[in-house]
Amino acid sequence: MCQFETNAMKYLRFFRPALLTMFICAAAPAQAQTEPGSSADDIISTGLATLKMIDENRIEELWPNVSAFVKTRKPKDVFVQELRSARATVGAVQKREWAGVMRIRYLEDSVTPPPGLYANLDLSTTLKDGRTVFEKVSFRLEPSGWQLTGYEPRQAQ
Repeated sequence: MCQFETNAMKYLRFFRPALLTMFICAAAPAQAQTEPGSSADDIISTGLATLKMIDENRIEELWPNVSAFVKTRKPKDVFVQELRSARATVGAVQKREWAGVMRIRYLEDSVTPPPGLYANLDLSTTLKDGRTVFEKVSFRLEPSGWQLTGYEPRQAQ
């Protein structure tokens, strides 16, 4: 064996643990755990399921999934009537495409809304008459998952 090979083997033996550690540390972020319920997929699926219930006029059934802080500010009948009135401005839906998901964290000093992780799901909605409207469904992450805080249809983005 030549001198170069012998020195290379010494260096490899010396640096091998460091190289292995660097490899493990580089891979660690890919395995990092996210906060439960905070993935965009969770927000999108919850939002679409909520909109399906609103479309089917099953708004009363959403009440158990409304955020606790909303329930302290509005009685069920007011909440249901406001959602029903907002949905009536939309019309018959042909298709919905989500346009964006935004998460917002309100810190401990927030009063309205209360502290916590919130999310808005924005959608571009094509109606059966060909018009496009935009809808926003808002949620707060609570121990039981994403809880509804609001629904807002609008004519312009």
